[in-house]
Amino acid sequence: MEKRNELSVYGLLDYVSAQLPDAEAIYDYNTPRKTYQSLKNDVDAYADRLAAKGIGKGDRIAVSLPNWYETAVLLFAAGKVGAITVPFNPGYKSHEINYILRKSTPKALFITEKFKDSMSYEEALALVPTIVSVKFREERIDALEDWLCEDVPKIGKVEIDPKEDIYLILYTSGTTGEPKGVMLTHQACVMSGNAGADILQCSGDDVLLVTAPLFHIFGIAVNLFLAVASGARMVFLEKYNPEHVFQITEKEKVTIKQAVPTMYLKELEFEDFDKYDLSSLRTGIVAAAPISPDKVKAIREKFNINLLQAFGTSETATTTIGALDDSEEKILSTLGRPVKGVELKIVNANRVEVPAGTIGEIAIRGVANMKGYYQMPEQTAQVMDHEGWYYSGDLGKVDDEGFLYFVGRQKEVVIRGGFNIYPQEIENLIMQHPAIDTAIIIGLPDEVLGETVCAVIRCLPGEKCTEQEISDFLKPKIATYKLPNRVLFIDEFPLTASGKIQKVKMKELILKEANSLV
Repeated sequence: MEKRNELSVYGLLDYVSAQLPDAEAIYDYNTPRKTYQSLKNDVDAYADRLAAKGIGKGDRIAVSLPNWYETAVLLFAAGKVGAITVPFNPGYKSHEINYILRKSTPKALFITEKFKDSMSYEEALALVPTIVSVKFREERIDALEDWLCEDVPKIGKVEIDPKEDIYLILYTSGTTGEPKGVMLTHQACVMSGNAGADILQCSGDDVLLVTAPLFHIFGIAVNLFLAVASGARMVFLEKYNPEHVFQITEKEKVTIKQAVPTMYLKELEFEDFDKYDLSSLRTGIVAAAPISPDKVKAIREKFNINLLQAFGTSETATTTIGALDDSEEKILSTLGRPVKGVELKIVNANRVEVPAGTIGEIAIRGVANMKGYYQMPEQTAQVMDHEGWYYSGDLGKVDDEGFLYFVGRQKEVVIRGGFNIYPQEIENLIMQHPAIDTAIIIGLPDEVLGETVCAVIRCLPGEKCTEQEISDFLKPKIATYKLPNRVLFIDEFPLTASGKIQKVKMKELILKEANSLV
């Protein structure tokens, strides 16, 4: 089926629903199964209600919901009226919610019943004029159910410029400084969906399990819009659980499985893996956090799936994806090549492009690049130049064929005695050890060397390992200056909502513990 990058978000749904009106679109285990035509009808009804409440082009609506059918409908309805969606994690606490609402000034906020555990309605109503409950009632706020019962006029067509008009403001996790609101256009999101659908060779026969949250760019662009661009069927998972993933995969005959590395690695460990028939799986993408080649190989073999890696950021949506016919070596070791409409280069500290094979900062230019950080021109200017290049802060290299190799975050580089040490190289080696599940490398301050190397490791269930074993395992493989000075073993890593290991938080915990012993 033809896919058009020039469409708006709503235009994409409108186009696909006209082509495949009776094809099943979404099932979320809460709402009856919906066809593409019924999805469009519901989107139209929601859009009419948004407009009736005075929400129009350029206005913001905040959406703090899990992977529910209503979440998807709101994402498209906001696009139809030209509103800008500000999605955020329903698990956020008061100070995180307060920050986002103060910065984005939405006209409406859509919430679950659990919202009250994080922030009082009174505090929220001081920041946003209208709060709308979804799947529950509370007398102090509006209810979506009541909105949908109101008789309102149908809205006319709202003119959207997909290249220029903002569709999403995504607040970054704020690992460096305060969170920033990434402004993405309709085109950025639609292009990412189309690119993924093309590369995975998706069709209306595919069934996509959506485990990635719909408040994250991976969930929105590389899951929701990818599936819609294909006319594929989606099954939403509200709360991640490996056993639920297997049950749904077997029952719904899932063909496309997208997930962050943490999810896949938990599933590899699942004791009753072989109880389930996962033979329907065909392909999918693992992305949003680094993963070692060994783990990618293990997932591909265990699931019998042609799994690909991808690279992107909140600021650029989808940048690179592997291809189904790439060699296994490239699939395991690289993040693929730039998708259509995207350019990539590797630059040095002066932002000058370096030759193939040289490690440097990954710079990206393309149709999916953000318009900037919302109301933060200075921070925008720090990462974007006048030619439209976005400087990611990620380190990598490209080979002669244009494949991208990820090395790590610029700020994660450990500088020990003047030598640059790239964490992912050591992490990948440690995870080749048969007893190791996950490993991260962080730099700890040292008066003599500047920084020393610390490995934080989680063993596989039932396995044990020692610091000496890790040292002996690494010595033949890397230079002495890269060897960890310290090895710590833990049961669980601190994670972000999207499943990324929080290295900064891990470092803070280690330093805090060290200081308490002084």
